[in-house]
Amino acid sequence: MLRQSLQSAVRQLRKSPGYSIAVILTLALGIGVNTAVFSMVDGFLLRQLPYPEPQRLGALITHEQGISPRTHRFVHEEDDSHDLKDWRAITENVPSLLAATSQEGSDGINLTTGATVRYVEGTRVSAHYFDVLGIKPMLGRSFTQEEDMPGGPEAVVLSYGLWQSTFDANPAILGKTITLRGAPYTVVGVLPRGAQMPTAAQLWVPQRPGDPHGECGGNNCAIYVRLKPGATWEQVRAQLSHVRVPAFDEIPSSYHGAGWFYVQPLQRELAGDMRDQIRVLMVAVGLILLIACGNLAGLALVRISRRTQELATRLALGAGRWAVLFQLWTESLVLSLLGATVGVAFAWLILLSVARLVPTFMIPIGGFTLDERVLAFATVASIGTSLLFGALPSLATRRVDIRTALASGSRNVAGQQGRLRQWLIGAEVALTVVLLAGAGLLVRTLIHLETLPPGFNPDNVMTAKASLDDARYHQAAAFQSLLTKSIADMKQISGVRSAAVALSLPYERGLNDGIKFIDGPPAGTEEGISTVWVTPEYFDVLRIPVLSGRTFRDSDTDSSEGVLVVNAAFGRKFYHNPNPLGRHLQLGKKSFTIVGVVGDVAKAPGIVRDVPLSTEPVYYTAAAQTSQQTINLANVWFQPSWIVRTRGAISGLTAEMQQALAKADPALPFSGFYSMSEIEAQQLQQQRIEVTLLSTLAGLALLLSAIGIYSLVSNIVVQRTREIGIRIALGSTTRKAMATVGASGMISALSGTAAGILLSFFTLRVLKSQIYGISEYDPMTLIAVPILLMMIAFAASVLPAMRVSKIDPAQTLRSE
Repeated sequence: MLRQSLQSAVRQLRKSPGYSIAVILTLALGIGVNTAVFSMVDGFLLRQLPYPEPQRLGALITHEQGISPRTHRFVHEEDDSHDLKDWRAITENVPSLLAATSQEGSDGINLTTGATVRYVEGTRVSAHYFDVLGIKPMLGRSFTQEEDMPGGPEAVVLSYGLWQSTFDANPAILGKTITLRGAPYTVVGVLPRGAQMPTAAQLWVPQRPGDPHGECGGNNCAIYVRLKPGATWEQVRAQLSHVRVPAFDEIPSSYHGAGWFYVQPLQRELAGDMRDQIRVLMVAVGLILLIACGNLAGLALVRISRRTQELATRLALGAGRWAVLFQLWTESLVLSLLGATVGVAFAWLILLSVARLVPTFMIPIGGFTLDERVLAFATVASIGTSLLFGALPSLATRRVDIRTALASGSRNVAGQQGRLRQWLIGAEVALTVVLLAGAGLLVRTLIHLETLPPGFNPDNVMTAKASLDDARYHQAAAFQSLLTKSIADMKQISGVRSAAVALSLPYERGLNDGIKFIDGPPAGTEEGISTVWVTPEYFDVLRIPVLSGRTFRDSDTDSSEGVLVVNAAFGRKFYHNPNPLGRHLQLGKKSFTIVGVVGDVAKAPGIVRDVPLSTEPVYYTAAAQTSQQTINLANVWFQPSWIVRTRGAISGLTAEMQQALAKADPALPFSGFYSMSEIEAQQLQQQRIEVTLLSTLAGLALLLSAIGIYSLVSNIVVQRTREIGIRIALGSTTRKAMATVGASGMISALSGTAAGILLSFFTLRVLKSQIYGISEYDPMTLIAVPILLMMIAFAASVLPAMRVSKIDPAQTLRSE
């Protein structure tokens, strides 16, 4: 029976090639975008990580509730950043786990090979890092405990790609000494080809989490764990229940803060913030598929109305209703499978485009693939859509009265189905409103972020970054000499007005560091605040306004009185006074005086990272007065920026800036050159990608809804041609007839828009974590979306309604 039904379905569809192509293409769009997004879901959340026994891997998470000891704000959140004390608490109290620390992400390292200095990506990891992941080096070994101890031998593990490209795949590389960060390192291992790591690193060096002055001295480490042989997660949970979070032991009980550790699957941890974006995309493409199914159901209803006499004849000749229903569903299934086939190809194109569009941190380990699970999803989706868009036409045939259908043709059925199509179009429009409103909120958020007052003049400014995580600059004299000489050489470049160096730039985050208030509020209070070291001309180069006092001078050195410059937000938050000149603070063991207040600039937040850009409190230190220990530690995570302001265009400066730096240090390369607009674009890259993706999906939904309205009105014109011709012949006007026909589309659009606005109030909450500076119920968005949709609906209704003017009443009467 199935084979016969399939053959019959193919014959029927070949008779209506226009209908078949329209359905296949619509399905390809709906199933294609859903398959592409499912591939992302699969890559981030479902596909097993490419490590041995991935179900035994996890990441340590701190759950904070109450007043956070790090931000001093009430929180109820999870934190995956850890410090030395967290690592010790786990290694000493949870024997069921093998734990390892890792630097969050990867940073630039200067690699010297012969006379060439290359900038490569490197990550610091602890001794058991590769053991936790289950990766064994192809050559050599991973790090030993001795190498991971403070003062231990300097060792490095290379990626397969770096070993091939830089060291010519030399099998005798083990034991060789290479120069990293200006110091000798011994190659102890090479990872196998195809080893997929959590970061984009090309080499790994020991992190030494036991060093209190090292990188884990701050709250900047990830802790990955693996169950030891024979251990269970139940045992781990029991052991963790007795471990207190060290940070909460150091705050007064009046803070009422509490924290506890737990382990979440490593795959979930590596997905990070992408989970929220994926949820939004899943909802969006699900709505697209529903809208597509609504359109297809409408087309199928039209087709069924034209086949009413054929179906009635079959029933009159003895065919069972269930046999007819099965035949119709088989036709839907064939179309769905063909649509899914084209949709998979479309999904592949989407994934290729997304992979080029997004940065590497937004791509899962192993990339986006169309594996068996994804193809199975496409198959299930095609069967599901065949049931969805085939259900209503099938139900409509159950109401076919054989005698009436054979006598009057499709007129009665068409009238009933026309009303059903209007309801379908209304539902499509409602879902489209939700998508448009969501895209509108993200667009408004991006506009808000892009139009934040920068607080400085970005015109005619070029910047360049270099890694100073280098043994040659661990001494203050060498570090200060590099800054002084390179700035002087930058100023000699033709067209350059001024030059400076800073730890970070506007739009970037600063270093999170602790500071103690000496004279309030109240005395002795300690806070974690974002800080940036700068050279004296920094504020002049960027044209950051000085609100009161002064900025730094060349005379502000390590031997002079400690001075600070703060932004206005610092004064407002901590002193409730925008002008806190003369106040005293303590950094380390040295006292500093606030001598200047400058305007707020837009920066990536460092302490409370709940928005992409903000004007949080910042204090600036003079580079010459910043402790060398702080500078060396900051240089692990930051690449300082050289900044020049020109008298004209900044094009053509890059080569001259590199030459100027080479005069101070021929072995120090710039890793990249950026205008301030490029720095801003990097910070808002994720928001722009979200806007692009969701706006594209919303545009697709709008197109499908417009097509639905257009086809609805077109079908009404075709079905009511006889009636309209008679009405015009009896004295009605063409304009009135056009208005009557077009009103069908507008009524559906109007009712759908109203329903969509109500639905938006419940569904747009899913975007709450991704919108900034506006409400999820933004009035401008909720006003603009209905206006846009009604304009499109009007055009989609008027264009087919204009065919009424071509109806000839005389010909209609003659045909009667």
